[in-house]
Formats: sequence, structure tokens, C-alpha cells
Amino acid sequence: KQVLGARMMLTTFTSVLVGIIFWQVGGTDPTDFTNLQSHFGAEIMVLMIALLTTALPVMITFPAERPVFVREYSTNHYSIVSYFVSRLIMEVLLTGIQVLLLAIVSYFMVDFQLRFFWHFVILYATALSSNAIAVMLGSAVSDPKIAMEFLPMLIMPQLLFAGFFISIDLIPNWLSWLTWVFPLTYAVRLHMAEEFGSCGPPGSLAQANCDRLLDNVVVDEDLIWMYWLLLLLLFALLRLAALGFLKDKARKFY
Repeated sequence: KQVLGARMMLTTFTSVLVGIIFWQVGGTDPTDFTNLQSHFGAEIMVLMIALLTTALPVMITFPAERPVFVREYSTNHYSIVSYFVSRLIMEVLLTGIQVLLLAIVSYFMVDFQLRFFWHFVILYATALSSNAIAVMLGSAVSDPKIAMEFLPMLIMPQLLFAGFFISIDLIPNWLSWLTWVFPLTYAVRLHMAEEFGSCGPPGSLAQANCDRLLDNVVVDEDLIWMYWLLLLLLFALLRLAALGFLKDKARKFY
């Protein structure tokens, strides 16, 4: 209950703060490109809240709880897979509650234009993927303090390659491939496709501005299926990597 309460407080505080700062920017006139930039900024911040508020608690608690798991695993209380699956189910439920709160607050305070269903689903997929990264890092280290040292590695690259601070096309070619390995890249493209895909009649200034924004982040609406597929694939690979780290730590206990 305390863990859930702390997560809800963190999510509520950050959601309301962003909602106040970006109050109703989603409904501003898209013919002004400055409005669209603010709109895009609100989108990035909400996705980052989904990423951070679900990953941070896991990065702290997972390494701290692992000694208990290793001790009970050594006495054959349960297998690694059963422990891992039970933790996954718990995180899926807790994350769903957190993201639903975030989705409701941000949707109505920011006034996002996409359907609420897609807003929630994309935030949820983002949160689960970032949660998987946190579990992998938490499984790889023994000390929660060391896990926290990896926090910038979880945040900074995803922000830099999301297309908010710099256009994807301006990133050096030898680095641009990294955009394909971060969950936030796909979450941003999926949310933008739904949010800015239809800003006005074809040929209008509003739609031209939205198309320009989509082009800057390299959003291809014909590849939406691929973004979903790669996001799910990343989630699965990260979870499998975490399971591998956990097995390795359990073996070293003996």
C-alpha cells in the first residue's frame, strides 16, 4: 500500500504540475507554429512522466529486494521464472493504475486532440517499456545506489534521440541508428501520428505546420504498425535480458 501510495503521489504531482504549465496548449491554434512547438513540448513531458514515474521506483526496489529472492530461491521456495512472472504481473497492474491517472489528468488539462484510448495505450506501452529497462538495470547490479547511477543513461539518450531538442535528420549518421533502440522514439512517433496527423483540411496552413512537425521527427504514418511491433519487441528483449541477469546472480550465490 505504501509503495502504491508513493507512486500515486509522484504521478499526481508531476501530472498536475505539467498540466498547469501546459494548460490547454493542445487546443491552441495550429496555424501558429509556436503553438505547435508548445503542444509538442507538452507531449514529450507527459511521455517522460510515464517513463520516469514507473521506472524510478523499480530501479530502487528491485536491487534491494533481490537478496530476499536469492535466499528463498536457494531454499527452493520458488523458481526464477515464477518469481519473475509474479513481479511482471504486479508491475503491469501497478503501472496500469499509474498510467491511467496520468492519462486522465494530462488529457483534460493539456487538452490533447487524439482519442483518449490511444493516449492511454501509448502512455501505457511507454511505461511498460521503461519499466523493462529499469528491471534489466536493477537485475544487473546489486546495490540500489549503483542502479541510481544508471538513471541518466535511462533518461538522457532517449530525450536526445526523441526529436524534441534536435531534428532527427541533423543527428550524425553514425549515431542516428540509436533512435531505433530507445522505446521513447516509438512512443513519440505513435503519439504524434495520432495527435498531429489531422490538424485541419488538406492543404491548409494548420495541416502544413503539423506535417512539418511530423517530418522533423521522421514520423511515417505508413509505418505505425512497425513502431508498435518494435516497441513490443524491445519490451520482450529487455525482460528476457533481465531474466538472464537474474539467473546469473542466483547462480553466483551458490
